[in-house]
Amino acid sequence: MGTLTHDRREFLQLGALAGVGALGGDVPIRFEQDDGQRADTGWPGVRVRVAQDRGKTAHWVLPGRRRISEYVFGTPENPRRTGQHWVNVAEGPVKRLLQEQTYQVGLPVEQRQTNADGSAYTITDILTGYSDSAQETEGELDVTYVDRQPSDTPGEPGDTRDTAEVTARFADPAGNEYEVVLDHIVQPPFPPWETGGGVVTGTWLHGVTGTGTPLMPRLFNYGALWGVGALRVNGEMAATGRVIHFMSTENVRKADSYALALDEELPLSEDETYLGRPHHTHLFLPPIEATPEGPRPSPVPTAFELSDGETQPFVHYMWDEDTIEEVAVLGSGGGETTTDSE
Repeated sequence: MGTLTHDRREFLQLGALAGVGALGGDVPIRFEQDDGQRADTGWPGVRVRVAQDRGKTAHWVLPGRRRISEYVFGTPENPRRTGQHWVNVAEGPVKRLLQEQTYQVGLPVEQRQTNADGSAYTITDILTGYSDSAQETEGELDVTYVDRQPSDTPGEPGDTRDTAEVTARFADPAGNEYEVVLDHIVQPPFPPWETGGGVVTGTWLHGVTGTGTPLMPRLFNYGALWGVGALRVNGEMAATGRVIHFMSTENVRKADSYALALDEELPLSEDETYLGRPHHTHLFLPPIEATPEGPRPSPVPTAFELSDGETQPFVHYMWDEDTIEEVAVLGSGGGETTTDSE
């Protein structure tokens, strides 16, 4: 928890969001009075708005095998992050989910391929949603992350003061149109995730952090949310109760191939990043449904047919030319607000 707080203070004090180099534009940090409901946690609260118009570059990510990072997953002689510990400590529906989708918290050794002499891991033995393969389509985005809560708290997953607003419409490679409708923010009950109340700003996710699948590299996050909502496909309501994850992060896609970088390859230089952009926004709809009894495995009902005749069971969508439109630090009670808090 201390690391999370430290990273957030750096995020504000060092102007990580305010710098022209970080944003690709001159976006000042603004200070606003909050709604008066802020808990006395020492965290003032942050609102970040990110947008991209249709017609700019965006990608639908396809299933594929993921290259395995030695930094994250170790070697066959010394494997790391198998996920088994977290499966063991989980309970109820979460345990059953992680038994089937252990990649949410690790990667079992039986799902890893090795090189010829068995000295190193190479790629996953399973198809994942974190591949190097993607096709360009069109999509629009407007997401506002409102981070009022500095950490996860006991209670139900929906018991949080964090909020968000989302407009997200996009197409798959076959031309099917999708719309994601966010209903509410949740704190996913997955050990060892720390989601900061369901919305986090100015911190690190994935990789070795413990929050989010380690198949994604450790990346700096300007704003992220976890929520539950609905999916419309071609104008029709296709599903409700879908788990939704947005995150606006440093660019982790490579310029020459759109390949997803490994942890040991980051940070990418401007010349190495796709389109030379400093950041981009990811949308994940994992094959998980939120139910009154808890999360359960459930394929996302997309309309995109894969080469094997099955429809793609997840959504991973990328807005590659997003713009950070607004950053506001939320004060309380009309008092003076500064970014230098101890």
